[in-house]
Amino acid sequence: MDIFEQLDPQAILVLLMVIFAGIRAFFDQKKKAATEEVITEEPGLDAYEAYEEELARQQRDLQIEIPPSINPTRIIPPPLTETTPPLPLPSTPARPKLSAAEKQALANLSAQKKASSRRANESTKSRVYRHLASPTAAREALLLAEVLGPPKALQDKR
Repeated sequence: MDIFEQLDPQAILVLLMVIFAGIRAFFDQKKKAATEEVITEEPGLDAYEAYEEELARQQRDLQIEIPPSINPTRIIPPPLTETTPPLPLPSTPARPKLSAAEKQALANLSAQKKASSRRANESTKSRVYRHLASPTAAREALLLAEVLGPPKALQDKR
């Protein structure tokens, strides 16, 4: 009996694909390592020192002179002085003055709120009748009968 007869052809195919993918990944990694530049940091060079050197170079190039009394590396904040506390807020907020058009809009809004509150006080009976008169009420009734009713196997055959 040959070993190839015992193996599934799909398993051989998968095994070959894994081998080819591994070889390809190996060569891609080798190519990437060859083209990639290795960046090494200079020993003893601090990021702050590099910043200071760059700042000094830019000052030289732009010919900016810093007076000797000011040390750019050490900026000392001014001494804290006594400040007056902020003024307290008024106890009652000032109401804005409304124009005539704004007063009319406020009156209209108040009237609409009163009308909507009257509708909320309607009886439950009238709301149910209004709902049943809507076209979606029949669909909702059928859906509820299906969900909440007895299972199809227990329903009477008609």
